[in-house]
Amino acid sequence: MPFILKSLGVLVVTAATAVGIWLYMLTSDGFAISLEGLRTKYEMPDSKYITLDGINIHYMDQGEGPAVVLSHASFHSLRAWDDMVEDMTDQFRIIRFDYPNAGLSGFDKKNRYSVEHYQELITQLTEALEIDKFHLIGTSSGATVAFRYAANNPEKLNRFVLINSAGMPRTAVTNPNRARGSALSRWIYSYHQPRSYWRKALAQNITSKPATEEHIEMNYDMNRRADRGEAARIFRRKYIIGDPSVVLDDITAPTLIMWGMDNPTVMHLEANVIQLWMTGAPTIVKKYDRLGHYPYIEEPEAFASDISAFLSGEWDGQLRQTQRVKPEDLTELTSD
Repeated sequence: MPFILKSLGVLVVTAATAVGIWLYMLTSDGFAISLEGLRTKYEMPDSKYITLDGINIHYMDQGEGPAVVLSHASFHSLRAWDDMVEDMTDQFRIIRFDYPNAGLSGFDKKNRYSVEHYQELITQLTEALEIDKFHLIGTSSGATVAFRYAANNPEKLNRFVLINSAGMPRTAVTNPNRARGSALSRWIYSYHQPRSYWRKALAQNITSKPATEEHIEMNYDMNRRADRGEAARIFRRKYIIGDPSVVLDDITAPTLIMWGMDNPTVMHLEANVIQLWMTGAPTIVKKYDRLGHYPYIEEPEAFASDISAFLSGEWDGQLRQTQRVKPEDLTELTSD
């Protein structure tokens, strides 16, 4: 009996020590990877860096032709566009960059992680590259930045593409950032999301085929970057959409709105609402069966082909202009 009790005691102490070490690693960035480590692993031959507004920004400038700027989604980086860009650089000059706190870009020492400041970075980057006018493509939260930029800088854009755009009104049930899982799992994930977390998250949003191991590993690595957590929380606090109908109404560039029909994060009917609110721009809505929230990852060749056709003017016959009836016009119709 004393031997059994002693053995149990050793097991308890060992387990408690292991849990203590794990908790220390969890809460002290022990599972993190440094920015230098990420750059060593994920820099590409075309990777470049530029200081914008005091922030070291990672970007790529590839191809020749009319300039196209890409605005990436939350939890992703410019690398999410890899396969689609490969099929577009023979026709276009593609500019893609990592927002602060994402990919291989540095942190913002002034903590200006917001939709407003990210628009300023687009302006500064294109000016530094001496680009006067360009096409703009945004996806998910990057599309929120993009459509506000398009509304605030109409003179800068030739054409505009929205892919599964965020930035629309949400309820507690439809909010993509709503609390999920147990209180314990939410607490753990607030410090660190393991590889299994990203495997599941990508499986939910890439619906037509499994995410590649390379993509899972990249998301896992880039979202465990040292000291990233606080910056991500600041961006979520500052992510205030206001009234998107007013903003979308100010866009004038011809716009292609692309959506995955199996998107679990933002449902496809939002594409029609966006088109309805874009009364200042001719638009096309194109929806894709089976595809989810990251369709340019699922079918990059198809998206490159369709976007190229739109940017080149081949789809202009499909553009339509939404007309919104004013309240006073409704009153006149009723009185008649």
